[in-house]
Amino acid sequence: MSMAALLHRHLFGIKVDGREPIWYIDDQTVLYPAGHNTVIFNLEQRIQRFLPGTDKTEEITAIAVSPNKKFVAVAEKSDKGVITVFDLHSLKRRRLLTATDSLSKEFVSLAFSPDSKLLMAQGGAPDWALTIWTWEKAKFVATTKTAASPNSIIYQCSFCPTDSNLICVTGNGVFKQLKLLDSNLKVLPNALNKREPQNYLCHTWLSDERVVLGTDTGDLLVVDSLELKAFIPRPPSDSNSIEAIVGFSKGIVTGSDDGSIAIYDKSDEKELYKRSKVFRIDNNAVKIRHLAVSHTEEQLVMATDNNQLYSFNLTNADIMKPDETNFDFLATSFHSGQITGVDTCVRKPLVATCGLDKSVRMWNYVDKTLELTKYFNEEAHSLALHPSGLHLLVGFSDKMRLLNVVMDDMRPFKEFAIKACRECKFSHGGHMFAAVNGNTINVFATYTCENLGNLRGHNGKVRSVCWSADDTKIVSCGMDGAVYEWNLKDFKRVGESVLKSCNYTCAVCTPDGKTSFAVGSDKKIKEITDSNIVKEYDLPGAVLCQVVLSHSGRMLFTATDTGSVQSWKFPLTNEVQDYQCHSRAVARMCMTYDDSHLFTVGEDGCLLMLDVRDKEIRAAKRDKELLPFSEEILVTKSDLEEKTALTTDLKLKVDELQLHNDYQLRLKDMNHQDKIKELSDKLTAEVEAEKARHEALLAEKNDMEMEYEERIKNMEERHLLSSQQMEAQYQHKIMAEVERYQQLLEEKELLNERWDEQNSLLVESHERLVQELTDEYEYKLQEEQLALQRVRDEKDDLLRELEETRRQVEEDADQEIEELKDKYEVKLSAEREQHLRLKGENGIMRKKFHAQLKEIEDGKDDNKQLVARQKELYHQISMLEKEIAGLKKEIRERDETIGDKEKRIYDLKKKNQELEKFKFVLDYKIKELKKQIEPRELEIADMKHQIKEMDQELERYHKTNSNLELTISDNKLKLEGQQQEILNQRAKCNDMANRLKRYHNDLHAVIQYITEPKQLKEAVKALYQKHVQEPPQGAQVEQDIQKEYNRQRDYLEKTVESLKRKLSKDMDLHKTDSTRIMHENVALIKEINELRREIKALKQGGMRPAAVNANGKETPASGRASSSRMGVDQSKEIDMQREEIRRLRNRVDELEGIDRTRPTSRERLPPMEGFVEGADNGPRPRSSSGEGCDFSVLKKSLYMWGRAGCVQRSGGPESTLVEQLTAAVQPPSLRSRMHRKPPTLSACAPGQAAVVMLMKYSEFLIDVAAFPASLSPRDPAHICPSATPRTAQPP
Repeated sequence: MSMAALLHRHLFGIKVDGREPIWYIDDQTVLYPAGHNTVIFNLEQRIQRFLPGTDKTEEITAIAVSPNKKFVAVAEKSDKGVITVFDLHSLKRRRLLTATDSLSKEFVSLAFSPDSKLLMAQGGAPDWALTIWTWEKAKFVATTKTAASPNSIIYQCSFCPTDSNLICVTGNGVFKQLKLLDSNLKVLPNALNKREPQNYLCHTWLSDERVVLGTDTGDLLVVDSLELKAFIPRPPSDSNSIEAIVGFSKGIVTGSDDGSIAIYDKSDEKELYKRSKVFRIDNNAVKIRHLAVSHTEEQLVMATDNNQLYSFNLTNADIMKPDETNFDFLATSFHSGQITGVDTCVRKPLVATCGLDKSVRMWNYVDKTLELTKYFNEEAHSLALHPSGLHLLVGFSDKMRLLNVVMDDMRPFKEFAIKACRECKFSHGGHMFAAVNGNTINVFATYTCENLGNLRGHNGKVRSVCWSADDTKIVSCGMDGAVYEWNLKDFKRVGESVLKSCNYTCAVCTPDGKTSFAVGSDKKIKEITDSNIVKEYDLPGAVLCQVVLSHSGRMLFTATDTGSVQSWKFPLTNEVQDYQCHSRAVARMCMTYDDSHLFTVGEDGCLLMLDVRDKEIRAAKRDKELLPFSEEILVTKSDLEEKTALTTDLKLKVDELQLHNDYQLRLKDMNHQDKIKELSDKLTAEVEAEKARHEALLAEKNDMEMEYEERIKNMEERHLLSSQQMEAQYQHKIMAEVERYQQLLEEKELLNERWDEQNSLLVESHERLVQELTDEYEYKLQEEQLALQRVRDEKDDLLRELEETRRQVEEDADQEIEELKDKYEVKLSAEREQHLRLKGENGIMRKKFHAQLKEIEDGKDDNKQLVARQKELYHQISMLEKEIAGLKKEIRERDETIGDKEKRIYDLKKKNQELEKFKFVLDYKIKELKKQIEPRELEIADMKHQIKEMDQELERYHKTNSNLELTISDNKLKLEGQQQEILNQRAKCNDMANRLKRYHNDLHAVIQYITEPKQLKEAVKALYQKHVQEPPQGAQVEQDIQKEYNRQRDYLEKTVESLKRKLSKDMDLHKTDSTRIMHENVALIKEINELRREIKALKQGGMRPAAVNANGKETPASGRASSSRMGVDQSKEIDMQREEIRRLRNRVDELEGIDRTRPTSRERLPPMEGFVEGADNGPRPRSSSGEGCDFSVLKKSLYMWGRAGCVQRSGGPESTLVEQLTAAVQPPSLRSRMHRKPPTLSACAPGQAAVVMLMKYSEFLIDVAAFPASLSPRDPAHICPSATPRTAQPP
């Protein structure tokens, strides 16, 4: 037992009643629906791939390809409408979508968004719902009703090519533009609402917001930004509607209902588009359903209403003429209506079809091409192809005709008076054929056309006829519910099976003729043996209308009225495999002789070829020796004689042309030899001249290389110096950026910590939610397992009941088999006697048959030889015709050339004598002119090179100047700030010197009371009250910091303003320089043009160029001198600028040497840190924290220190006095900066030591308290560097 598998191989036809039925995937691949499949057709390789339809759907209604060419959406009609999204690379289903809330059974239009993520579908009647999905997730996005009433019709919907949220919908009286906002579709207002409603049949997007609409009146409307920008009316002579429209880079193309296309080019006029050309399809004035343009915009493909695909070359549209044949079939032409018959032959790879379009076609299923097509005046209802492939039997509406299939035609040679023959069939041997005439079957001899007999017995129309393998029996079925078996020996009925309740449509028999299979209106397939129905199986949901059995008798196929094909397990069981093939009922089926292909035709006008895959059948076929396909064709005698005569004439003409060509070739060879000699001499002379020129150029090149190497070295040195300067300048900026980076890094770490806390909270909430969902679904799972257990128990009960029923049925069947065995044994004995009688008659018939076979084989051999000879002759004829056409053209051209040359020969001979006289003179002049021209050419090339180098050097100068100007401006700003700071510091130093002098005088007066404590106390108190008039305030620190910030901000704002002014000034300066350079370049170009004119004049007149031209301008030499002077001036200017920069830098270094610790500033800075303003606006020392010195402690320390001077020699502790004096400085942060010890008193006299040390240490304390923490305090020894402890004198 086996069941064959079917594989879609090729499909001839297209389904054009859907929206946008054809799409380009790439320049060589198109996609279109055919039958109940979507075909991907490669035009170069002629290979088809298939996307099958969905089960339990009726037909394909719309197709859309994604903009990225990776996916295709196919809409199919069913109870709710189904959309299937396929992957174009793997051909696998990616998603299945359906609108559950829609009342429509179909989708009339599909569209992908520009990013291929959204899919939009326009539903059909009655609700006309527009639905949008995120198709990859099958997530519903938005929906709305687009039609105002159920009677309205919507034709097309589309996305804007650049905006996924902008949508356009057109229909009968409907034009809407919608915006997708937050899962809602908002209708946008448009200008067409004010117009009278029209039937908008199609539209296309041309830009971001421009849409072009086509109407049933032939008008075009251009809507841009929701406004009607242009109205293009139809020409008065054209009354056709616009059915399709497509845009491309040059304009738009429209398709009309009369089979014509119109090209509109872009225009600057009011209409925006202007109609340029109109092209019509020859002999095919039908509606154009759709247009598609390839990616390169070279080809335009159109689908017409009669199921045809045409291609049009857009690139040649400008030069094409409208009256020429400009359209080609994309692959081949197809049937334009229902196909009513199909049949194959044994000896050739041909399949023949006929249809209601009045055409009969022959297809080659190996090459997948259309071999022959012929149109008749009547519709064809049935067809049969002779096993040899040379004859064809077609049943037309008026008569049945027997045709000969000749080389390029189908020629009828016999007509039979049978009207509207619905079924005809050749016998397997081809010597007979049967034709149905109403309820009668007529049997004819093929070669004599004699009516051998008539089979009468059906009460209704006969629908099917099948021959047995040995051509001795015929099985027929009809509308009367009868299946009859006929014996052709006496043309009598030998078997019958009648079922009145069933109208049979097709029946076949096994090769041995013992069993028949029939299908009919009761949706069942029946197996009939010995006039009894032994098996029957039904196919739910469809009516079986066709059945075919393989020639091997091991494979059985059926077809339904819905277009599907079934493969049954054989011997017949209820196991079946269903395949989607056609969109309407299957009309006919047939198989090739080797059982490798199955052909089906349907009411949708498509011919489908399926590969049959079955391992057992293939193994059996491999054992047999299959003959190769024959290449013989039929040719009439008159055609052959005509071709022979034409071939003879062409041969004679070829011989004549051959002789003529040989003579012409000899003449040409002689002329060519002379020309080659002249050219070789001329070439030798030119080569020598070029060698000399090359040597001169090489020497000049070496000189220039040395010069430019020196220049490059100088430039590198300058570049290195500037790079060092820039590096030092930007190092400060980098340090500032590093500090800023550290601050940002700290902020980032804080943010990371905060994010980690939030993340941990989210993770905890997510884990709680997951746990809740897990508990919920575990409970549901337990409920489902309980339900599953109940279903299993019910299943076990049903299985036990089924086993009991089957056992009882088997017992009944065994009893019936025994009864039938006894009955048929009696019949078998009678049949054996009849078989012996027929065996003798068969021996006689076999001898006659072998004799006829031998005659046939002899005739076939003769035909093969004739066909081979004819092929060779046809090939020679075609080659000779091409050669003749070329030779005729060449003869005409050469005759004209010979006539002209003979006239010129005489004149040339005379001129040749005169030219020889002038030859010597002209040669001498040419040599002189070449010597004069070559130096000028070298000079021009040199000047061009110099100009190019000067341009490059000028650009470098501009860049260097701009950098230097920036450096100078920065230095000037720094210099101004340093000068102002110096003035402020000088004023402060004078003030501090005066105050210090007063303090020294007061301190000297206090020292006078060093031996009297009470007076010393009063004196120190008076000293404190005099010099410390206001106590320090703690809040002053923040005010000073704010002042410092404000000062820095003002400084930066002023710096930015100055940089802006400098930038505008530099831009003006560079603009002036660019204008000057442009004028200089114009002058140089003029000089070059003048040099070229001088060279031309030299070539013509041989005169040497003057030093100054006619306009009084300089020659190139003077121009070169001026350019050299310009370079000298620029170098001088650069040297001056460098000298000025060097002088300024020295001045800056001098100013910085005065006080390098102070920051540069252009304004007066606030008081330094460590000083506060007193009542007399004079600075006084304070600590960095705003606290002053504790002068009471200072007084005691000074007193103790003064006494210590008298006992220093006796070994008193000097460190104790230093520590006490240091403690007088407040706060401790100020004390920490006193890291140096005062001078020792070991070498001082007792009287002098106290005074000297008191003075020095008081100055040291003032110095430490006065300077801020950021500055280094001066060493006490630096206050009076000339004095030493031993020699110092009090002031």
